[in-house]
Amino acid sequence: MQLTINTAQAMRAALAAASCGLLGMATVATAETSPDTERKWQVDSALLYYKENNGRVQAAEPIVNFRKDYGDERVLNVKLTLDSLTGASPNGATASTQAQTFTSPSGGKKYDAAVNSQPLDSEFKDTRAAVHVNWEQPIADAYKASIGGGISNEYDFQSASVNGAISKDLNDKNTTLSAGLSVELDSLNPVGGKPKPLSSMVANIKEGNDNKTVVDALLGVTQVINRKMIMQWNYSLSSSSGYHTDPYKLLSVVDNVTGLPQDYLYESRPDSRTRHSLFWQTKYHLTEDVIDLSYRYMTDDWGIKSHTLDLRYRFELGNDSYLEPNVRFYTQTAADFYHYFLVQGQAKPQFASADPRLGQFDATTFGIKYGKALSKDSEFSVRVEQYAQTGNSSPSEAIGQLKTQNLFPDLNALVVQFGYSFSF
Repeated sequence: MQLTINTAQAMRAALAAASCGLLGMATVATAETSPDTERKWQVDSALLYYKENNGRVQAAEPIVNFRKDYGDERVLNVKLTLDSLTGASPNGATASTQAQTFTSPSGGKKYDAAVNSQPLDSEFKDTRAAVHVNWEQPIADAYKASIGGGISNEYDFQSASVNGAISKDLNDKNTTLSAGLSVELDSLNPVGGKPKPLSSMVANIKEGNDNKTVVDALLGVTQVINRKMIMQWNYSLSSSSGYHTDPYKLLSVVDNVTGLPQDYLYESRPDSRTRHSLFWQTKYHLTEDVIDLSYRYMTDDWGIKSHTLDLRYRFELGNDSYLEPNVRFYTQTAADFYHYFLVQGQAKPQFASADPRLGQFDATTFGIKYGKALSKDSEFSVRVEQYAQTGNSSPSEAIGQLKTQNLFPDLNALVVQFGYSFSF
């Protein structure tokens, strides 16, 4: 079975967040190089490995970012990404005291879930290739603009995007105002076609392909507080319309007394989503070390509210090397249409999903990064992170045999990333 579209997007968001420290940070040597060196190509590369517990999803993702400074603040960035995901993915159905059998999206295969085990689709896999190009240059006194675009291709998902941004420096360049806009057009081609919302897995009613459009806008302020501290505040708005349902996710329909599964329905999500987020970040430079603290609040019209707190501390070890431990805390509420299961005989809701990423949960990430400058133009780094996610495994609405089941299993994942930056 092909990788689920929404799972792929969520996974890649996590991978991107994990790898941004490798690709978003210039090498130690870069800040000290001469103007001639700055005209060279700067290459930031990363190889990331992600693995979930219990034989679930694992991913490998190489990323290479090429940056060329042409002088006069004219900069070209080209980012190439290739990732591969395999493993077993939860299909959304509940565990049961009886063995369960499921049909693949194409309708040509079946797979089983053992007694008292979370149903997992073991044919979870996908490969993606993506490229993004961005050009930045001054356009007037104290103004700078950028424009870019990208494409991404998978077996069942294609995407094309364009983006632009403008910034203005004020207060002797101690204050920067910025604004950005991006538009993404997605084409979704689920294996076997998209299923009819809330239709039975057994009936396997399919309705072809679909599309989605995403528009993101951002307003930001960056302020130098003093010689040691800099702060940034961002507000972002994301509006999407079109197909948001995961075509491979199911919900169990259970007996109202025993809690045993009677049917499995394909999920249904609204055809639009609007998200608002506020972001604050502060970096403080001590005598040598650097403290990096950030917070993000997000809310959307699906009923989800989330908080993210991230703390990093960079210790300078001497000999052009450093150690950077980090901790991240995340919590979110459930979507209005999130259900652990549906009950036979009750009226179907308009929208329903048992996808745990839409449920209420807390997550923590602990990690540490080591980096060392190998020369004035190159740096090597390695980061290891441990991710842990917990939710309500015994909800009050559980009935019958579901009271004995873990309806929201914990998720643990290991992330290992290697980075190498150089100039040529």
